[in-house]
Amino acid sequence: MAFSNSPVAEAAKIDEIGFPEFTAKLITDTFDALVSANMRQTEAYIELVQSVAGTLEDFINNTSDDISGEELLQFLSLVAPNDSDSSDPQTKVRVGQTLSADEAGALNDAVALPAEAGGLVSGNANVADDTTAIDETKFKAILDAVARRLSVNRFTLLKEMVKQGILRLVVENGLIETRLTFSAYASSFYQKNADSYQRTNYTRKSRGGTGRILSLFGNYSSRTSRSSVSVRTTKETHRDISGSRVQIFGMVRINFKTDYLPLNV
Repeated sequence: MAFSNSPVAEAAKIDEIGFPEFTAKLITDTFDALVSANMRQTEAYIELVQSVAGTLEDFINNTSDDISGEELLQFLSLVAPNDSDSSDPQTKVRVGQTLSADEAGALNDAVALPAEAGGLVSGNANVADDTTAIDETKFKAILDAVARRLSVNRFTLLKEMVKQGILRLVVENGLIETRLTFSAYASSFYQKNADSYQRTNYTRKSRGGTGRILSLFGNYSSRTSRSSVSVRTTKETHRDISGSRVQIFGMVRINFKTDYLPLNV
């Protein structure tokens, strides 16, 4: 049968699969990914160093507007919490509210800036008081002071991260595995069934005479019978199955180790 040779013919095309090219690309792509990851880690550290390379005052001016409202609320709820009613806002710092002397003093101490903040230090000094209710202008001034204080905290944290050095994700050991298994299957099935049945019956009878008086002198009779039976049965089955198998498999197994690269800054 023609089908029986098709798997062999397909297996002969194994060079068209490009398995060597597949393996080479797997290795080069893995190498490129590792190099790209290392470069990205270095770039991230450079960005970190650049962010703290300037003065504290410049950093505050560049980042204080990025402080989210949730961060501001969390800070105020810790410094001046609202303990009167849980259904009220989390902090007493809101428009129309008057702070006590202790609450105003605690808030002023919490938002105080270090001397490195330069001209921004005076803007955070005594931003809260206990003499008048908080209006829209005072409320905005308090929020700005809190944002500047949070920027200082962020600046301090980033400087500590720079001192620790680059946080690297390095490859400790790895395994690149490729595997090729070829699969090709061909199957043919042929079946023939033939049934035939035939039957013929034919019968004829005749009888004649000249009457009762003349019956002794003349009479005749005839009889014909024919029967034919023909049976033909044919059953033919042919099955042809053959096959082979090819599977391309690629795997990269890499074990990572994270460490710090200390730098002198």
